[in-house]
Amino acid sequence: MKMKLLFWMNVFMLHFGIAYYLKEKVNAEFTAIIDTPNKPKQMFLNQKIVNFKKTWYFHDHIKKIDTTPDLEYLSNFEKKYNIDLWKLAINERHFYKFNKFYKFSTNEILKFLEQECKLFEQVLEEAKPDYFLTYDPPFHHQKLLMDLCKAKGIKVLCIFISRYKDKSIIAEEGTTFDLPQNLESMKLKELEENEIDETMNNSSYNVITKKWTNERNTSTSNKIKALTDYLLFSDSKNAQSNFTYYGRNKLKVIQDTIMFYMKREWRSNYLGKNLKKNVDLNVPFVYYPLNIDAELTILHYAPLFTDQMEIIQHISKSLPVDHVLYVKEHIHAVFRGWRETNQYKKLLEIPNVVLIHPSYSSKELIKNCKLVTTVRGTATIDAAYQNKPSIIFGDMAHGMLPSVYKVENLKDLPELIKTALNTPINPIHIKKYLKLMKDRSFEFNWWDYENKRNNQFYSGNILSDVEYQENQVKDFFQSNKEIFEPLVNAHIEKMDFN
Repeated sequence: MKMKLLFWMNVFMLHFGIAYYLKEKVNAEFTAIIDTPNKPKQMFLNQKIVNFKKTWYFHDHIKKIDTTPDLEYLSNFEKKYNIDLWKLAINERHFYKFNKFYKFSTNEILKFLEQECKLFEQVLEEAKPDYFLTYDPPFHHQKLLMDLCKAKGIKVLCIFISRYKDKSIIAEEGTTFDLPQNLESMKLKELEENEIDETMNNSSYNVITKKWTNERNTSTSNKIKALTDYLLFSDSKNAQSNFTYYGRNKLKVIQDTIMFYMKREWRSNYLGKNLKKNVDLNVPFVYYPLNIDAELTILHYAPLFTDQMEIIQHISKSLPVDHVLYVKEHIHAVFRGWRETNQYKKLLEIPNVVLIHPSYSSKELIKNCKLVTTVRGTATIDAAYQNKPSIIFGDMAHGMLPSVYKVENLKDLPELIKTALNTPINPIHIKKYLKLMKDRSFEFNWWDYENKRNNQFYSGNILSDVEYQENQVKDFFQSNKEIFEPLVNAHIEKMDFN
């Protein structure tokens, strides 16, 4: 009997490439849900690269319908699958506070959820997949399908950034990476300990992401090309057929783009004048590295702790009186135009908070702090390696480390901070965790792939709603075989062919 695989595919092109290479290696029936704007959709409609038994085009099934949502159906869906729909919807960046172009009504959101739930139930009933292949979902509907597959016992093969060197990992749970939660039984050889030390010293996750940041910076000529193609060729039908484009038109987008660059320049000047570039590392301090807002790392995995301004206030109130809180802006926040200046002003008004410029070394702050606190940040891994405790507000794979404390209830935060500050750390635990990651991750550099994809397909490396030529897509897959091969083999290792 053929194995049945369901793929989530979009303009990221990753799972289309995986399907291209998998078809030569496994005897399986392929189906796919395709989530794209109108122009890339044409290539998927006509392609002969991969033979899918059936495809569903997501936005063809999700319409703006002026009818009353079926609350009874949605309520039964929640109970049947134990999925909290409002938690997904309110943390969807398009539905709530991060959308600058359109304000969705309650009924619109509920109607979309109803259509999505019915579509996904229908797809899973027709496709009957053994495996659902996807990547860490940025949007609520992709996360909804993942959760539904888990509830129905369909194995999920999801690609996550491992944060171990430039590698990735395939797992079902983004909160644990499916790792064993007890490190005590693990044994490390002296050679392995030395190897892990060398890896941490020479291959920082921050170095890798900094390289991605530098390569992502777009030239003026590319920006002009993307803008020109958008003005001349952009498909206005997206604003009617795809809810992520609602409220957009060319004039609004151009105005927003101009305002974005103006505000970013203004905010950069504000940061330069008001945030600390020279930091006193001798005072006892707790370090809070800001996460980027509107990112899945918070929205999906810390859904009840998405207001970082409020969290920082709670931490500041919970510190020992002789400690201060150092808060540093994320260096990648520049791609979101930084935060509104009133948010920085609110932080500057807190008496025991020091706001630090994003250019300052996070490594130095971790090295000299007493404790790291974050909603869900990779600084906690570096903290553990520096024998520093950390506190998180959302589940993370390395939350298994005894030096990592999770906030379950805000009222417990003061005592949790005291416990973290006063409990000795055994450095062997982080080394065991890194050994786990080394053994279970594989070669796939997410950032390198993303830059290659942008260069190959996007207009000016920016505009994604463009026409994709089938031969161009196939050439991209073939010329990047060395990227796809380890990824495909890692999927095959996860599949049960018996």
